[in-house]
Amino acid sequence: MLKLGESMKIIDNIRSFLYDKDYFINIFEDYIYVFNYFDLNHFSDHNINLKLEKFNLNIEGKDLTIVTMMEKEILIQGRIEKVIKC
Repeated sequence: MLKLGESMKIIDNIRSFLYDKDYFINIFEDYIYVFNYFDLNHFSDHNINLKLEKFNLNIEGKDLTIVTMMEKEILIQGRIEKVIKC
């Protein structure tokens, strides 16, 4: 039987494995979700440019809005037409 401290260490290791990513991008029909971005370089209703650790991500579309913006996560809504890794 595992002791409480040992089981907590296992849980911490699993969390570290699951969330230890340089970045994570999910593209849906009308949304794009980006995890682990560093900065918002440019924002307009037709173009959003995000700074990630090793590259920039340029999102082009129509009626782009930021739905949720947290320290490392951003959710963008609109008609996504292009996503370009620069």
